[in-house]
Amino acid sequence: MKKSNIFAYIELTKLMEELRAPADGMLKQKLKSQSAYFNIIEPRYFSEDLIGEWESILSVIRQKGAKTDGDGKIISNAVSNTIDHLSEKECQALVDKIAAVYAQVKKEFQ
Repeated sequence: MKKSNIFAYIELTKLMEELRAPADGMLKQKLKSQSAYFNIIEPRYFSEDLIGEWESILSVIRQKGAKTDGDGKIISNAVSNTIDHLSEKECQALVDKIAAVYAQVKKEFQ
């Protein structure tokens, strides 16, 4: 079985460190501030067993698409726009899914 790429492990570690820090009702803001990770951690960096799970997370986090102005210029990327529309409960569920994938990637490296 192919292990996930070390890049995915390192970047997920950094992402989870930020998301696990005390949020005090600011989980949505934390997700938005870490949104670049959802663009740089690509499914191809994961083992075959985890590709589908990461793609599922990406489809949720990008479901609203980019926000554009009247001229069609992008004013908010798909990740930030989608996070803006999530409730705190939905943000927590998303973080839980990310944590589950991270735990599985971490296990591959132990």
